[in-house]
Amino acid sequence: MSLGHYALLSTFILICSVSQLPAGARSSDLTSVFYTMSTPDHVQFVDDGQEIHLSLDQKNASGFESYDGFLFGHFNMRIKLVPGDSAGTVTTYYFSSLGDRHDELDFEFLGNSSGEPVNLQTNVFSNGVGGREQRIFLWFDPTTDFHNYTLLWNRRQVVFYVDGVPIRVFPNIEQEQGVPYLHNQSMKAYATIWDGDSWATQGGRVKIDWTHAPFVASYRDFTADACTQTTTMAATECASSKWWDQMAYQGLDGAQLDKLKWVQSNLTVYDYCTDVGRYNVTPPECVYAVPLSTAEVSPSPSPSSTSLTPTMPSSPSSSIASPNTSSLGPSGSPSSMASPSGQMLVSSTLSVVFLSLIFIAIL
Repeated sequence: MSLGHYALLSTFILICSVSQLPAGARSSDLTSVFYTMSTPDHVQFVDDGQEIHLSLDQKNASGFESYDGFLFGHFNMRIKLVPGDSAGTVTTYYFSSLGDRHDELDFEFLGNSSGEPVNLQTNVFSNGVGGREQRIFLWFDPTTDFHNYTLLWNRRQVVFYVDGVPIRVFPNIEQEQGVPYLHNQSMKAYATIWDGDSWATQGGRVKIDWTHAPFVASYRDFTADACTQTTTMAATECASSKWWDQMAYQGLDGAQLDKLKWVQSNLTVYDYCTDVGRYNVTPPECVYAVPLSTAEVSPSPSPSSTSLTPTMPSSPSSSIASPNTSSLGPSGSPSSMASPSGQMLVSSTLSVVFLSLIFIAIL
């Protein structure tokens, strides 16, 4: 075969491959997705725009914000937290709309003294009502490497994942219990690092040691398979065609539910649902059962990217020791269902090979 034939064949294969890439995933160039909310010297885009560093010192906090707003979707951010003594700092990754009746979904990492486990606080605001804080210890050191923090937000539920392990579910029980759900307002993605030493570490007893500044948190590999429509009707129509809104993702399967229960039983530091001093009546979403998936196969917690493979063992209760909670007071591998992008990749590869063989035979 001539060099020209090889070049033509290579171009043909490349075109076939590119045309089969899954839609909805965002570019690894974060400069096209986010813009800074603080002084430029405290927000650095590095590695050709694939990674963002946020820094905190005595003069300035820092943060960034997405250009687009979203109404339902599947989102993932890989984050590496502040190393060493980060007591008093708060590092965040969250989604929020604007206004007094805003919606919001929070990952908040509460800094701690060197050697102590990191608290991850999640919170949910719906129609302006928050006060739904839950805190857990992470079962790994989040400062030595990047880990996946994922949100599944569809019309039936919001699920918070860490490395593919579900740690919290907020179900849509608006019709059953009257609890407002997050389905009317588009939300932008945000990330910040700031001074929270009045409350963040051991109730504010441990303050920031500014001799360790600047405190730097790193973010990369943001992916969003989402609807960007701004009206409920348009977003509902968009969501109905998405993999993350199908039956398999309208609840947790048995294996995922076991992992969620293990996290709740072994890693919980604080749960507003059990804070009787704060709430005389248990909030209705706390007593509502986590929805179960009725699909015959388990939904994968991270089907849109092969880079999101969970790092937690498949049997967390037998292989991960619970952290010692006495000083602070106040599972696994992906499930068996092939991901949509994985199925597409296999199909695309076979198609390309088949078409390539035909093309070679013709030549």
